[in-house]
Amino acid sequence: MTKKRNFALLCFAGLMLLAQIGFSQRVIGKNEKPEKRTPRPLQSKLWYGGGLQLGLSSFNGASIFSFGLSPMVGYKIIERVSVGPRVEMLYTSYKQRGFKALSLFDVDAGMFIRAKIFRGLFLQGELSNAWIQQPIDRGNGVEKVTTTRFNQRLGAGWNFGNGQGGGSEIGVFYNFAVANDIYSYEPPFSYRFGFTWNF
Repeated sequence: MTKKRNFALLCFAGLMLLAQIGFSQRVIGKNEKPEKRTPRPLQSKLWYGGGLQLGLSSFNGASIFSFGLSPMVGYKIIERVSVGPRVEMLYTSYKQRGFKALSLFDVDAGMFIRAKIFRGLFLQGELSNAWIQQPIDRGNGVEKVTTTRFNQRLGAGWNFGNGQGGGSEIGVFYNFAVANDIYSYEPPFSYRFGFTWNF
């Protein structure tokens, strides 16, 4: 657990450092008065996002249909750095020939930190806990088993918005928990497409 904590802190520190790229401080002259800043309301510091997942596949006599949603809310600590919660919910219908269909529900909930690097380019780190239901063949039928996993993701993407109103984005993320699990059949890379508001 200590290694996971150290790794997470290192990722977040790196993102914060990268977010400083492009920042410049203005030097105030002797006769100049510093500008008075009025505090911005909470609503102006929030942005919203979410993704949609839809899949249909078949293999080994089984057919799979999946539908997922992943809402997120970001709070701008400073203009280029945001933190907030992200939840991913995935419904999967698993049907194997000769057996009753299974309904599987996966939930992944956690926190993210995102840093704008240049124009639409951003880096994002995530820590989350996932509750995953998987079909297991016991020989006399398929049943579902729930497992948990602590995910650590690091990724990058491009947002096509202008900071006001709606926008869309794409991204690729690497899950270190999946990569280090020798029993996992999942690929460590995941690809996302989503929408944002006021990012």
